[in-house]
Amino acid sequence: MTDNKPIIDTSWELKWKRTMRRRAINILARIENDGKPTQELGFEVRKLQEAFTYWNSDVATWEKHNMVIPLPNEVQPQAELQQSQVPDIDIE
Repeated sequence: MTDNKPIIDTSWELKWKRTMRRRAINILARIENDGKPTQELGFEVRKLQEAFTYWNSDVATWEKHNMVIPLPNEVQPQAELQQSQVPDIDIE
């Protein structure tokens, strides 16, 4: 039995897996070297979370679609389309 499923490119997942591993190693090194929370440590933690989100998501297998909405040939300026329907108020 042969399935006609497309071959999925896993290099995208491998990229985020490697990025996550590298960020985790950087976090451990910063904890050992600095000994306290720093701005650089917070940056590494944030980037680790971002890499985990992308590695854990399935957006690489999504199908991309494109839609074009045709416009009418005669497009009027917006100033002509916004006519006031409220009567003017007499202040006198």
